[in-house]
Amino acid sequence: MSTPPKHNPSKPAVKRSLYRPELDALRFIAFFGVFLFHTAYYPVGFYVSHHVPRIFAEVLNAATAGGKYGVDLFFALSSYLITDLLIREREQYGSLDVRFFYLRRILRIWPLYYFVIIITVLVPFFDPNHEFGLKYVLPFVLLSGNWAYVAFGGPNRVGASPLWSVSVEEQFYLLWPPIVARLSRQQIIYAALGMIVIANFSRVMILVSSDSSMALWANTFAHLDSIAAGILLAIMLHGRAPSIRPTTRIALLICGAVCITLRGHFQTTTNDSLSWGTTLFGWPAVAAACAMTLFAFIGLKVEQPWLQYLGKISYGLYSYHVFCIMVVDRLLEIQHRFREHTFLHAALREIISLGLTIAVSAVSYAVLEKPFLKLKEKFTRVRSRPI
Repeated sequence: MSTPPKHNPSKPAVKRSLYRPELDALRFIAFFGVFLFHTAYYPVGFYVSHHVPRIFAEVLNAATAGGKYGVDLFFALSSYLITDLLIREREQYGSLDVRFFYLRRILRIWPLYYFVIIITVLVPFFDPNHEFGLKYVLPFVLLSGNWAYVAFGGPNRVGASPLWSVSVEEQFYLLWPPIVARLSRQQIIYAALGMIVIANFSRVMILVSSDSSMALWANTFAHLDSIAAGILLAIMLHGRAPSIRPTTRIALLICGAVCITLRGHFQTTTNDSLSWGTTLFGWPAVAAACAMTLFAFIGLKVEQPWLQYLGKISYGLYSYHVFCIMVVDRLLEIQHRFREHTFLHAALREIISLGLTIAVSAVSYAVLEKPFLKLKEKFTRVRSRPI
């Protein structure tokens, strides 16, 4: 059996950074997909009624519908970075300090996570239908809010609703480091392949035993293949950027976008959230799209500081964006009857919601998150993104 590499005391560990600015840009793109799903997912008829050619209307509808799979891109990106970080730490130090890893994740995730929950509970505006009761609050407090969605369905309009996917990531952060600490690289590959098998098997079991699309969408096991995609890329690349031609990167990005758009198209035109086609082909296509997109981005030259900054505050962007949409909807008095909307209303909703989300997230990063990130540095062994 292969064993993890032993630390050589004659070679002092050097703290090297694994920061890749291009992945901050990808973080923002993942968020923006989810944001578009929540703000621009209009029926085809809305566009057609405003004189948009049907073919373009269908593409817009499909692309925005596919935007919700930005959460799977987040999963793949997080698993890639965490696996790469853990392996580098093990190779540099000879072992993993799992306790330090947990402390770093707590300091990064918990302050904003629990702040959003508190605001949702205390401010009735962000839970207008009084849906976010104890049956949701308690699981969210215990970092298992996604399982409350599986059990009870998702609330229709709650400020904290995006946090279900953060619960999924927290479950991964809890279980993965002790596994990596005990497995060789080859065994980690087997573990990731096993996750892909579990994801597909779980989706089949949900299909035959449940008629709830939320039981599938919020289920941790259903997203394991996207998580496995990031793990496999981390093992395959071994800390390096892939040496591929620009045309190949572009082709991979196009293929990934096409897969997501087609997934969105079939989701909206056939209502196939729970079908054999989705189970056997749709979800694997999403995981493949995440893998292709992430692979194409690693090593991509991104030199726009504003885009890197938006990626840096993407946790806040994702966590606050429903709050901000709810505020803008009230300001614009949007009643969610699409046939009454105008393009002006739609554009104002997009622009103001995004601007407000960026502003709130920037303040949150500076005031709430940054002090904890500075404290997190005390428990960092392998450097990643600078604060």
